[in-house]
Amino acid sequence: MTKESGIPNMDRLAKGEEVMKVTAQEEYGLRCMLQLARNFGREPLVSRMISEQEGLSIDYVTKLLMLLRRANLVESVRGTKGGYALSRDPHSITIGQVIQSLSTEGLIVTSADSHHCNHFSGQLDECVHLEGCGIRPVWVTLSKYISGLLEQISLADLMGEEVEVMGVFEHVANETEALDKQI
Repeated sequence: MTKESGIPNMDRLAKGEEVMKVTAQEEYGLRCMLQLARNFGREPLVSRMISEQEGLSIDYVTKLLMLLRRANLVESVRGTKGGYALSRDPHSITIGQVIQSLSTEGLIVTSADSHHCNHFSGQLDECVHLEGCGIRPVWVTLSKYISGLLEQISLADLMGEEVEVMGVFEHVANETEALDKQI
């Protein structure tokens, strides 16, 4: 039996319930970024070291780091003391930026031609509700909320213990909810 933490989403995770789906590329890329964040200000890390620490293949880590480099979140350093490092302070890189740079489809559902509407078209080429969908506003609002939340959390915020990190998310969510009520 798991001990209740008092934090709803953490309790759901502990019970094995799904809270949100994330691609492997997004999860592993974020984990690689956390390795670099913890090492910020020191010598660059080589792919092999990150690979060993995260239990991933060197090729996969290199692929993730290249995607992150293209997004200007990571820089590669050549030479004997070379490797990968964050391009800027972990306080100035948000989870949203990392996820967006690794995402093949993006988090935001904003229009009739978005990926969500294309994926759920049934047996047709396009969704029958493109011109008047009552469900799309739910996904648009949810996507905006999640994206906004992820843009408020930095890599530095993820460097604490799990309970501390969950506390950061709860605090940001409560602030966001309070602002929404004022509007």
